[in-house]
Amino acid sequence: MLIDLAGQLGLSGKDLAIAKDYLEYNELGLSFDHVITQIYEYNVEINKALYSMVVDIASELKLPANEYDFLILLIKQEVS
Repeated sequence: MLIDLAGQLGLSGKDLAIAKDYLEYNELGLSFDHVITQIYEYNVEINKALYSMVVDIASELKLPANEYDFLILLIKQEVS
């Protein structure tokens, strides 16, 4: 679940609770928007798995790429 992974990567408990509240009221789009906006606002480093999840959810919500592609900048580079 996107919310759980966002929490593991460092999104605050307050923001996770807000996103979960939106889900309880079946506000999937608001929950999604809140999570990705707060990840960006707080500059939370993400991994490719979270970004892939974002792309999948955005596709289900029929959102254009410009609604979430700003998160690409936050993908941490893997050290080889």
